[in-house]
Amino acid sequence: MKKGWIGCLGSLVIVLLAGFGALLYFGPAYGVNIFPPSPQQYAEAALKKMDFGLYTGPDWPQQKNQAMRDLQSAKTYQDTYLTLQKMAELSGGKHSHFYSSSEIKKEKQALTNLPDIQLSDGVLKVKLPAFMGDDRTRESYITRLSDGLNQTGYQAVILDLQQNSGGDIYPMLAGLATLLPDDDLFQFIYKDGSKEPFNLAQIIAQKGLSKIVANPKKVAIKKRAVPIAILIDDQTASSGELTALAFKNLPNVKVFGQATAGYTSGNIPYPLYDGALLQLTTSRIQDRSGKIYENTPIEPDQVSYHPLEDAQNWLKEMRRE
Repeated sequence: MKKGWIGCLGSLVIVLLAGFGALLYFGPAYGVNIFPPSPQQYAEAALKKMDFGLYTGPDWPQQKNQAMRDLQSAKTYQDTYLTLQKMAELSGGKHSHFYSSSEIKKEKQALTNLPDIQLSDGVLKVKLPAFMGDDRTRESYITRLSDGLNQTGYQAVILDLQQNSGGDIYPMLAGLATLLPDDDLFQFIYKDGSKEPFNLAQIIAQKGLSKIVANPKKVAIKKRAVPIAILIDDQTASSGELTALAFKNLPNVKVFGQATAGYTSGNIPYPLYDGALLQLTTSRIQDRSGKIYENTPIEPDQVSYHPLEDAQNWLKEMRRE
């Protein structure tokens, strides 16, 4: 009996050792690391994530293999960056990017401006900047927007997205929940044809947002049905564009300005072992009218070189009706 027990224990140890060995060998390629991955394992893990890129095709396995051959001499993670950036663009197109940890830090430090909200003559003007801040500034961003839109005394809104180059879309849309419908804002279309809707419930359910924005079931109570003028230009990009798209084709909404930068696609962020970030395009976008965007510029409803003035005139007409 004792020998049988020892034999079972020995078998269990062998299985555990085999599993540990497999984890050591295969884990880094899937982002599971017991010990720091080698530069080659690091690169392989990043390339596996790129399999989901919108533009990977039949040649992608060969392209990955060539990239790994090019990186056999890499001594540090930094030695892989240029190749991984090239492969990110190859698999995900122009909206995809590989950011080093230092680049991410600079972006988060630079893109921390909060919305500017001014009320004048019954019109609430909201300047919405790009955003890439930490959790604390994200909360401040949402709170600034929510508090501004929950005030009384306005009958119209100008949402200024000019020069909004994007970043984190969640605080932008969560803060604007008062003005947005609860149904789908737009849909992501993946390369296999499957679709995923994007709506306020999903946005508010994200970590850190539900405690800032009111309970999703109560959002409808706060809705404001007012005319909304959207301002865009050729520097409105990425999340700035999708924020505009969340309003486009709604009743009492009109978009003024110039065509946007054309980064209208769905991205997924993949954090890497050393703090770098792979921002990978995985989907096209379909708006509520059925139009599909694939890094396509958003066209204004009214082309304007003086969008603020034209928006103000339109709102005056709407308020007279």
